[in-house]
Amino acid sequence: MNLEDTFVKKRILVIISFSFSIRYIYRTGFLRKLRTFANPVIGITWNQEDLIKELLAEGFEVHIIPESIKSSNYNNVRKKIDFWFNHFRLKTPSKKIQDTWLDSLSKNNNSLLKKARKLYNIAKFYLPTTIQKLKVQEQQLLLSDTNYNDLSMLVDYLDIETVFTVTPFHTQEDVLLQVCKNKGKQMITSILSFDNITKRGWLPVEYDLYMVWNKYNQAEAKRSYRTSNKELPVTIVGAAQFDFYYSKECLVPRDEWVNQVGLISDDREIILYAGGPQSLFPNEPQYLKHIDEAIRNGDIKGNPIVLFRCHPVDVIQRWKDVIGNSPNIFFDSSWTGRQNLLHANISDKDIAKLCSTLAYTDVHINLCSTMTVDGSVFHKPQIGPAYDEVSPQNASLLLKMYYQEHFVPILNTKGLSLAKSKTELIDLINEALYNPDSMTKASKRIVDEIISYSDGKSTDRLIEAVRKKLLT
Repeated sequence: MNLEDTFVKKRILVIISFSFSIRYIYRTGFLRKLRTFANPVIGITWNQEDLIKELLAEGFEVHIIPESIKSSNYNNVRKKIDFWFNHFRLKTPSKKIQDTWLDSLSKNNNSLLKKARKLYNIAKFYLPTTIQKLKVQEQQLLLSDTNYNDLSMLVDYLDIETVFTVTPFHTQEDVLLQVCKNKGKQMITSILSFDNITKRGWLPVEYDLYMVWNKYNQAEAKRSYRTSNKELPVTIVGAAQFDFYYSKECLVPRDEWVNQVGLISDDREIILYAGGPQSLFPNEPQYLKHIDEAIRNGDIKGNPIVLFRCHPVDVIQRWKDVIGNSPNIFFDSSWTGRQNLLHANISDKDIAKLCSTLAYTDVHINLCSTMTVDGSVFHKPQIGPAYDEVSPQNASLLLKMYYQEHFVPILNTKGLSLAKSKTELIDLINEALYNPDSMTKASKRIVDEIISYSDGKSTDRLIEAVRKKLLT
């Protein structure tokens, strides 16, 4: 008799803690495929009523999960463990690059004092007992200074055997995941993005299966979470959220898309500018202004228009305040939560609009964003601003942001053109508009390096890896 013939469906808790999880877990069809061999128990950390209604209508079991609550004492201990993890286990240049960049934006930056404090803390961790004591303290405070006991009772009530999360780094899930691990639940994670391992903090939970986008993520996970007694179980499955880009069903007709994004006409070539978050790039609207001025002055040939796509966790008004009214710039908002920018129900319509935006625009511009990979799927020229006329003293630090560990494989393909001045930005846009093939030779290599697969079947690989793990 085949093992699968006698397999009893396990109850598996699937956690949704922010918008992008919805796209990955639900819109890809993952949940529907999962329930062919398991019983999904969906836990969402906020009351997204329209999403919950959809899930219930499909017959899924849904529960609202209370967020993790932690005292300042607990958070302080975790910060110290994160510090140890970053310097002694993760060992990535990405942390230093981003921290230095963020320090340059701070008005209260005392670099000498910070450097001295950092060196002192590093020295303390050369004593093995330091991290050992902190981990013991963390476990003690987990029980006394969080809502561990309440979440423990919830886990018992849910009666689950396995846990699946795409956001194991999220504070909203942190205590719940530790509860599940301590109760002996089978733990599975598929890391949502290719930058998460090197840019997030320490994972207190050891997983029975890790799934990642590419070989670089696999190596990062193995070096960071290695154990002395066994090989870390890390499988490359690709990026499920990219499957949409390989489906013609996710493209709306061009005239329909033009109306969706608010373009008056589509007979002019279109430059797509995908904005980043204010918290990371407060001066970024300058590039949109420079492009607008270059179109007005005729420095960008052919009179193109710019479609600006606002980042899901950014506010579009800050861009409009810089640009003002322009016949060349059209603003398009992304999925955004009303009460919390991270909490929105990403719909099939939202996804189709994004796919169509990538497909129907001619040149893509973004600042050190995953959108470079998204656009490369559609074989479009990719340009990255790497200068700063607002704060020129920080221009070199901004350029270094492209050299974070997760992003270096993109640079190595030579498929992203960096503009180190306003003049270079304008020249690259003209090249992209009139000789695009010269800038798209490495598009497929970018895709292969970062998401590993270009067949639109990463969700199937994800499902198969979960299925095999549940059978073991």
